[in-house]
Amino acid sequence: MARLTTALSRLFTGPSGAIFWLMLSLLVVLTLLPRFQIFASTAPYLGFHSLTEILCVIVAVLAALAVFNGYKQLSSRLTAVGCLFLLSAGFDTLHLLTMPGMPELFTPNTLNKAIHFWLLARLSAITGLLLLAPASKPSAKRPTGRRIILLFSALFLIGAATGMAQPGWLPRLYDSTTGLTSVKIASEWLLAIMAVIAGLLLLRNNRIGQRQDREMLTVAAWITAMAEICFTLYGTANDEFNVIGHLYKAVSYVLIFRALFLTHLRLPWQSMARAQQALTHQEQRWQLALTGSETGVWDFDLSEDRLFCSSQFHHNLGYRDGELPRRTEHWRQRMIHPEDQAHVRETLQAHLSGHAEYWHCEARVRDAHGHWCWLRINGQIMARDASGQPTRLVGTALDIQPIREREQELSHVRSRLQAIFDTAPMGLMVFNSQGELQQHNGALRRLLDNRQDEHPAPHGIWQWINHERRAEVKRHWQQWRQATTDEYTPFREQIALADRQAEERWTRWLVTPLPEGDYLGVIEDISDQRRAMSLLRENAELYRSTFESGNAIKLLVDPESDRIEDANPAAVEYYGYSLAELRQMKLSELVQTPLTDIRARIERSLESGSSHFESRHLGRDGRVREVEVFTASIVRDGRQLIYEMVHDISARKHAENKLHQLNQRLARYGENRRHLNQLGTRLYTLTELSELPHLLEQELPNCFPEVCGVLALRFEELEEDAHRVRWGTQGCEQHTFHHEERLETAAGTIGKLTLRGTPEDEEDRERLERMASDAARAVTLSVINLRLRQQLTRHAYRDALTGLYNRRHLETELPSLLSRATPDQPLSLVLLDLDHFKQLNDTWGHDIGDEVLRAIARIMEGMLRSSDIACRYGGEEFVVVMPGASANIAERRLGMILDRFRNWRLTLEEGVIEQRSFSAGLIEAPRQGQEMTQLLEQADRALYMAKRAGRARIVAATESS
Repeated sequence: MARLTTALSRLFTGPSGAIFWLMLSLLVVLTLLPRFQIFASTAPYLGFHSLTEILCVIVAVLAALAVFNGYKQLSSRLTAVGCLFLLSAGFDTLHLLTMPGMPELFTPNTLNKAIHFWLLARLSAITGLLLLAPASKPSAKRPTGRRIILLFSALFLIGAATGMAQPGWLPRLYDSTTGLTSVKIASEWLLAIMAVIAGLLLLRNNRIGQRQDREMLTVAAWITAMAEICFTLYGTANDEFNVIGHLYKAVSYVLIFRALFLTHLRLPWQSMARAQQALTHQEQRWQLALTGSETGVWDFDLSEDRLFCSSQFHHNLGYRDGELPRRTEHWRQRMIHPEDQAHVRETLQAHLSGHAEYWHCEARVRDAHGHWCWLRINGQIMARDASGQPTRLVGTALDIQPIREREQELSHVRSRLQAIFDTAPMGLMVFNSQGELQQHNGALRRLLDNRQDEHPAPHGIWQWINHERRAEVKRHWQQWRQATTDEYTPFREQIALADRQAEERWTRWLVTPLPEGDYLGVIEDISDQRRAMSLLRENAELYRSTFESGNAIKLLVDPESDRIEDANPAAVEYYGYSLAELRQMKLSELVQTPLTDIRARIERSLESGSSHFESRHLGRDGRVREVEVFTASIVRDGRQLIYEMVHDISARKHAENKLHQLNQRLARYGENRRHLNQLGTRLYTLTELSELPHLLEQELPNCFPEVCGVLALRFEELEEDAHRVRWGTQGCEQHTFHHEERLETAAGTIGKLTLRGTPEDEEDRERLERMASDAARAVTLSVINLRLRQQLTRHAYRDALTGLYNRRHLETELPSLLSRATPDQPLSLVLLDLDHFKQLNDTWGHDIGDEVLRAIARIMEGMLRSSDIACRYGGEEFVVVMPGASANIAERRLGMILDRFRNWRLTLEEGVIEQRSFSAGLIEAPRQGQEMTQLLEQADRALYMAKRAGRARIVAATESS
């Protein structure tokens, strides 16, 4: 109700409302004035009456045509509306012809007979408005269309026959003595009420064109009601109410003509103008995107051996527009690096021969300064000739010189690390979890006394170990591997090697895990150290001189009481206690290790005679130092004591920890960079922009796992107005790092990448910023490339002049459509040729000929179904494919297009071009064949027959033709 009230308010205050108020005011004034005669006799009135009725008949026919042509498929209701308007025109014609004073038609003309046809015409028109009023969408099906037409034809014949015969059971509508009868007046009031109701319903129907059209139809219905009221008030044919009633009827029909016929006539032109404007804007956006993109675009015509390069391609290499060569021979001679030419030829040939779906290669190209610049070239075949050979190749070229430079820097770093590995004085090796040697240096080979041409470990590194201890060492190794988690705990072991001269060679092994899953081993020869310790145990008389000499920290500990028995000067200086103070202390006061672990180490030293471990010692100043301790069991003065040699390894442990952290960071950085490269690779494989958000939701969290992030995308190809990819929640509230990267194209911003988190240091912050920039760049380039690829694909299958599909699209789509055609769902194929087109070109010029081609293309697009395919086949020839349409249906549809084309005209200063026509040959599949070439030949023969028969016609191919 509120919507109807609003619509009434707009109508009464608008232009249509002004017409309504004017008509209503005139009617009120006439009722207040005295009665008067407008025409003095019947003859002038008949002339006025004839003109008015002829106008209404024409408008009713045009309104019916507007309904029939306003929809590509008519529902039963719309078919009935059109038939009712035609019925109204027919009865109005009979009303005109049966008026007294007109020549007699079949039976004598009487006023009763004329009023009878008048009421039938008004009932038909008002019923048509009522059927047009419902707001529900009409069904696209028309199962009863013919039946409806036959029904209304029968109604017309019945009404006409009854009116002509005037049987006695018909009530009288006019009496020569009393005037209008009560039946006539009641009928007019009923029609007036129906017209008012139709107006209200029409005003609520939002499916009728624009608001202005709905208001005009509403006012037309209400003016019709006023006219019916006038016909209840007149006394004679010449008085003012009869004349004004006919004028009101004419005004209402003119409004119906304006709302239905002219609106539907103007609608295709308005739609075409909007589509052309949208196409112009889209082309401008693509031109801006192409100009502002950092990706160069190239187009290679293989048939003419000509290469077109975009402005951005020239700019990337430092050239001005047009300076790059057009011939491939010049590119081979001057532009492509000699070492890369073979690779370029091989990859290109693989794509042209069909072994690769796309052309991908990286090559060096000479820039404007004579330097070699690395480019990543991607392309695809866009056109082929009739034999299937490629004729056109289109693609992009991206400057990857910075990426190549970074790869070269990384290679230099690896070379330096390899040099350090090879020249290290201790034995270094890399092996896997099975003990298979992957890499080793010369120091290890010398330690093992291997020849240069001999593999150090053909059966694994465990073969080096003395046979008696091999199983024990491998057990310790497996226990260490199972116990090792994220904590940095290297494998340490003193191992006796099986020497070639059957001598026992002792080595110290230090093994640390690598990020790739392998292990780095450091092997040091400690045979001399072992011999020294043995001599120390055997020669107690040398104890004092050996104990106090050297820079090593030495302690003598009682294993029973854990008390320090003696210390050398280096220990006094290292711990900060005097010798007397140290001799009063227990070992547990210096060692930051649980007492149970200390006792276990002492017991192990007593059992095996020696031991080696790492620990942490506390000095007088409170500093805790990392130390490496070597122990041995000695006998002095008949007592068994523990001799400890302590080395400060704080610097080494700090370096090892830093190295481990660096390895972990590099491994993490490498994994993030790998995911970013994987994102770039998957972005390039995308074929639709709608797939982009799902891919980003999969890959972006893996590229930035340490931070929180949001990627907001906003561009027209996405189904949603804006799409956001979010990841990460922990630690984002108190972040110290906030970085934004906008995704910019020449056409504007398409998104923004935001990162928040807490980097480890400034280097980590800079890495995140670089990766954010690379990710934004990869997504932006992916969007630009996908847009360019879609645009190039569309241009490859559209005719540039008419906007219709071209012959390439027809040859691609028609075979599959023909394969699906069945007798129940046939396919009609039409070959159409404009008549006298060469004469038109010779007379008016090719520009006017192009305008005629565009006109017939617009007419076909406006009158064909969305499932039909219209193609420009060549010159003035067109092919129309109508899936699901029989030859009869296709012929009727082509006939309507021919009629529309005949009515088309073009006014020029030199004259008017009009009455154009075409000839067409029609064939139906699969009844007359299902092979494309055969069907086109039959359609061409039918076209030839149409031209021989006089042109401007459609000829269906027959078996005999």
